[in-house]
Amino acid sequence: MELTRRAAPNVGLPMDTSIPSQNMDSILNRNTPAASIYQKSLNLLDKLACINGFETYLKSLLEDTTRDAKNGTPYLNPIQLLWDTFRQGTSLCVIYNALQPVEPLSTTLDESSNLLRQRKDRVYRFVKACKDNRIVREEDLFTISELFKDDTNSFVKVLKTIEAVVDTIEGRGLLDMSRMTEKPSARFAEAQMGPPQDNRERLIKEFVDTERKYVHDLEQLQAYMDELIRKNIISSDSIRYIFANLNSMVDFQRRFLIGVEANASQPPDEQHFGAVFVNMREGFMVYEPYCANYTRAAKLCVAEKESLKALSHMIEPHYELPSMLIKPVQRICRYPLMMDELTKYYDKSSPIL
Repeated sequence: MELTRRAAPNVGLPMDTSIPSQNMDSILNRNTPAASIYQKSLNLLDKLACINGFETYLKSLLEDTTRDAKNGTPYLNPIQLLWDTFRQGTSLCVIYNALQPVEPLSTTLDESSNLLRQRKDRVYRFVKACKDNRIVREEDLFTISELFKDDTNSFVKVLKTIEAVVDTIEGRGLLDMSRMTEKPSARFAEAQMGPPQDNRERLIKEFVDTERKYVHDLEQLQAYMDELIRKNIISSDSIRYIFANLNSMVDFQRRFLIGVEANASQPPDEQHFGAVFVNMREGFMVYEPYCANYTRAAKLCVAEKESLKALSHMIEPHYELPSMLIKPVQRICRYPLMMDELTKYYDKSSPIL
């Protein structure tokens, strides 16, 4: 999808002249959550550094020798680092053993055998132990396929599981903070970001904050869709026509946000926001089917309004749902404007362009 400036579509929706009362606790009025997936990963990374035995997995990072498993370059964000680390399998066993269980999990592999199969076996044993000992609720546990899938929707579930285990370790007083001599998160400059000092920094902060809020809104909409499916409130066809390719869009926007956050945390001469847009330009194609489907989706929401009231405690169907569904259409039109503003604060020869 070409990122050119254009107006949002003029949507001809059936008019409902009744005005719903405004709920002050509306999903549209709630504040952005405390942390994005990037921030959560930084926080988790520091806690993992306090677990006995996990330093083996972080040593190379602290020595600046860690490389992204995909392309051999230094890790630019904590998400891919954790993702690759958890896929080793034994790292999860080390985390579980920090609970001091009666039966610790094996943390070694036989180098002469199929390593991938052994790693998946260690992942399985970790998940089973968490389930059998009720460390994590069964519905919150990730599966082996979710860990090895290249999809942030799956990784969010992985992250939630690991956070629950680490929180239990910390709650039992078994997380030794004195073990951490250097915060691994410091290697990702997000931890060094401070209050904005000038107009450029204020603009970047606005960019990051609004992007985080946008991704959070998409995740709320995704959770609403999942609940509609789980409770079979409307037909599968209605789900498909209302939400289109929402899961793909959430996955893409998380990845885009990670790129924005990683750049925002760098010194001005090392920020390459333009490169984020260019490198991910094909990913913006997820907006085409969604935007093309929007008018149909909005009309279907009106038709399904009575059924959708069953989940009014999540998203109110009369006012909130249409406002949530149009956000991607509005957001995609904002990016060219944001780039125009950013270029005012950088040299014309800067890689940001």
